[in-house]
Amino acid sequence: VVGPLREVRAAFGPDGKALRIPQELEEHRFLAARPVELLTDVLADEAARAPAFGLDNALRLPFRVAAKTGTSRAHVDNWAAGFTRERTVAVWVGNFDGTPMRGVSGITGAGPVFARVMSLAMRGIRAAPLVDRGHFESAEICPLSGERASPNCPGAMKEVYLPGTAPRHECKMHRSDGALDVGPAYLAWAQAEGLTSTSVSAEGGPGMEPGFILPANGDEFLVEPELPESAQAVPVRVMAPRGAKLLELRTDDGRRIELRPPFVTRLPAVEGERRLELWAPGGSEPLAVTRYRVR
Repeated sequence: VVGPLREVRAAFGPDGKALRIPQELEEHRFLAARPVELLTDVLADEAARAPAFGLDNALRLPFRVAAKTGTSRAHVDNWAAGFTRERTVAVWVGNFDGTPMRGVSGITGAGPVFARVMSLAMRGIRAAPLVDRGHFESAEICPLSGERASPNCPGAMKEVYLPGTAPRHECKMHRSDGALDVGPAYLAWAQAEGLTSTSVSAEGGPGMEPGFILPANGDEFLVEPELPESAQAVPVRVMAPRGAKLLELRTDDGRRIELRPPFVTRLPAVEGERRLELWAPGGSEPLAVTRYRVR
């Protein structure tokens, strides 16, 4: 809920008469209460912060606080903002002349300042619960697949969802023989992460059509002018027909690129509307077509 700003409470003209102060912001609700409550629960989840910040971090306070940090490009700015039911605190850290700082991020720069200010603001106040978890439904989830944990999953975590939105299907990534089947969409990621037990190929399963996983039709890619063009590329990842050992990628500038398992490559980020076709050797028509834009 956004409320009206009242930074100027009164103004008077040279004749001493009160001037009308226009209300620049009308009070309105721009998000429904339940999704905001779920988002608040996410932002206050200390376990979710731990992989990035560690358990003992600047956002760990004696009371529950929903908070978010941020760091701008080249460490020019960083910030931390958060709230309890009683207080809201936002902190910006940076150089006033706009010069970059030396590796200072939101959690190391603005985070400690945020913690001190919030602690002072909450002094003498008994913090009320941020959310009522009775408004959510919970489920035991496989952390890898995001589906309901099955007996084959090595671990599970309890997650909360808006009523009616919890996953309904059990995890199929962890198989009963101990192998990990991440599916073709995540094969390259699993290999890059060193998940050596991954047994699935880049082939589509029964009922799955060959096609482009990346770029998806309608994707847009933004060229970063401050980075060298050689360091920027469009990732290509395809789902192959069962049994395929070789495919061909055809670009709109006439190039033909061979693809072999795991059927991934990268293309130069050339500005404009682009079209890619996926062909089987000797095919009379493309297996799949995708269009994307680089700007």
